[in-house]
Amino acid sequence: MEGSNDFHVLCGLFKKRKIPTDSFGIKEKGSYEELRDGLDLELDVEHVETLGIIVDADEYPDVRWDELKRLLTSLGYSNIPDPPHPQGCILSGRKRLGIWLMPNNQVAGILEDFVALFVRERDMPLWLHALHAINEIPKDSLLFPKARLAKAHMYTWLAWQREPGIPMGRAIMEHYLDAESSKADPFIDWIKRLFQL
Repeated sequence: MEGSNDFHVLCGLFKKRKIPTDSFGIKEKGSYEELRDGLDLELDVEHVETLGIIVDADEYPDVRWDELKRLLTSLGYSNIPDPPHPQGCILSGRKRLGIWLMPNNQVAGILEDFVALFVRERDMPLWLHALHAINEIPKDSLLFPKARLAKAHMYTWLAWQREPGIPMGRAIMEHYLDAESSKADPFIDWIKRLFQL
């Protein structure tokens, strides 16, 4: 996975969903580029039988997917679906390898778009108010790029909670976000299939 936010979100989600993480490790790489550039070495680790890659689709999921396909082809993988399967991809090759593009393998987005799926219905008024507040920022005062709207939205909403500014991983653990949301099921099912849990 890309970074520490991803790591803590997934640790919280797996704990809440009772996914036995003792049967696989979770490693943050710092960035997509570091993950991409280090994949060949990860595939050579002897004691690792299965590897899962979780990355943001970002603004252009087709571009991200094309880059991953080229990389995986160069590493000996074939039969890579195009576009990625909505339920996540699992490939055979040097190692069993799974790929998940955040948020759902289909649309542009980042980790925060995935976590937004866990906002409860009862919290929607405040969630929508946070989005409205962001949209009211005058254009000449808007400092973040449009591609980071989901991040600004999530952290604005989290800033308005009982414990303002709680990180996303803790927000899952402390029930600010609903880890049991059925919207997380495709991702959880992919993890279970990938690691044969």
